[in-house]
Amino acid sequence: MTDAGSSPPAGRRAGQVVRWLCAQALLQAGAVALGLGCFVLLFQTDLWSGVTILFYRGLILLGVAFLLTLAATAALAGLGRAWGLRRRDALGACVLSLALNLSAFVILPVTVDRSISVFLLGQMAAHPEERFTPERARTVFETVYLGAFRQMERRLSEQQASGNVAQTADGYVITPQGRAFIRFCGLVARAFRTDTRMIDAAASAPSAARDPGAPDGSAGVVPR
Repeated sequence: MTDAGSSPPAGRRAGQVVRWLCAQALLQAGAVALGLGCFVLLFQTDLWSGVTILFYRGLILLGVAFLLTLAATAALAGLGRAWGLRRRDALGACVLSLALNLSAFVILPVTVDRSISVFLLGQMAAHPEERFTPERARTVFETVYLGAFRQMERRLSEQQASGNVAQTADGYVITPQGRAFIRFCGLVARAFRTDTRMIDAAASAPSAARDPGAPDGSAGVVPR
């Protein structure tokens, strides 16, 4: 016979482990689904709509969604004590939800909002029967993206709000923070072997840094 103080039979222990694993899986899946739902719904509201930079507003709403998800999953974990759940398990589930939401946010909405490739595909989708040569695509980019949509003005305004550039009487200049950010981007580009021409513009295309309205000579070159 088994003593009263001995451990439960192996079959019972296995059942407890399976039940705990199922409870953990449900808690994790519930936190991910709830976190994503809260995040998307928060974007449909006017909360922090004054933050015009999508990425910054998204980070704020991610924090709000995390707190809402944590409160809900902590309550659910408290109800699942019979299955071996503890309230501290809710924190791990919410951290997973936050990480996945952040990854999805950067990959999907931010890309849709800022990608030139998405813009080009959108223009082609609006004219599915027409052919786009590189020359036509360049013209559409300059006329619509830079012209009608005023995306260059938007980008400069965003970088000013971020502190990477500062406005002067006759334009914008990069700030020390902006130069530090570019140095960091250079490290990332070399680590992942991306196209460094986007960062080292002076070395790859020195003529692009000239003011087209300036006379020939060094006066038209943007100071480095």
